[in-house]
Amino acid sequence: MKLLLTDATNDLGQALQHDLERESFALLSPSAQVLDWLDEPAITHYIAEQQPAVVLNTLGVGEDSVQADGALAQAAANLARACAAAGIPLIQLSSYRVFGDRKRSVHHERDEPEPASAQGHAWRAAELAVLKAHERAVVLRYSWLVAGYGDNLLTRHLRAFAAGEPVTVSRRWRGAPTALSDASRVAIALAKQVVCGAENWGVMHYCTGDAVSEAEFVAELVQLLEQQGLLSQPAHVEETDELPDGEPVSAVLGCRRAKDHYGVQARSWRPTLLPMVKLWVSAQ
Repeated sequence: MKLLLTDATNDLGQALQHDLERESFALLSPSAQVLDWLDEPAITHYIAEQQPAVVLNTLGVGEDSVQADGALAQAAANLARACAAAGIPLIQLSSYRVFGDRKRSVHHERDEPEPASAQGHAWRAAELAVLKAHERAVVLRYSWLVAGYGDNLLTRHLRAFAAGEPVTVSRRWRGAPTALSDASRVAIALAKQVVCGAENWGVMHYCTGDAVSEAEFVAELVQLLEQQGLLSQPAHVEETDELPDGEPVSAVLGCRRAKDHYGVQARSWRPTLLPMVKLWVSAQ
């Protein structure tokens, strides 16, 4: 069976491509030079010709790859219409950033998104385009995505510590750090079940089970770096009650539907922290 991965160049796409090499799917991942996701006739032809069993849409998942010009929503709509016409299920990957300034500690699948940033609006527009065009689609949102490579909450702080730069962290901003390998595990699990006949569609959430503030996450990171002797100089961390620009107060997601409909069990991020740090250190 074929699985179409729309973008294997961003961080989550790379994790998925790596993990899918160990699966029974025949992986399709056309480059942007081969297939333009804004060219609907070309997408329709490609989907009809290749007939993948399921599509994982990772377009725009990267931290800095989302644009507010409507391109992400247009690509998602094109893909959703092509999949609907061919009877192929689609899993649209998305982000907690579709939620905005409402003071919720946890965002549930039933909550109405109110984006407060350009990225949030772009992701929400893509979600709506998919849900409108395709009845057999899943929108899978993630909390903070972290890894020992790429640009994310973990690597940004690691770079600052390595350079001896002071770090300012928020006591109010909360999330559930989710390793890219864990996010990949869940997306592939959903894809397998969909291919095997699962008929559970709509919005799903996934994040790890132990939520923390950014300040708590960085405190644990500093403690680990000190224990491992990986700090060449003392870490300078200042705590604040301010939120990062454009971020909702909480990136914590309620994951009830993914658990009930797909049996997804949340894992802790803590056992993955040291391997991610070692991967980053070894790459420097």
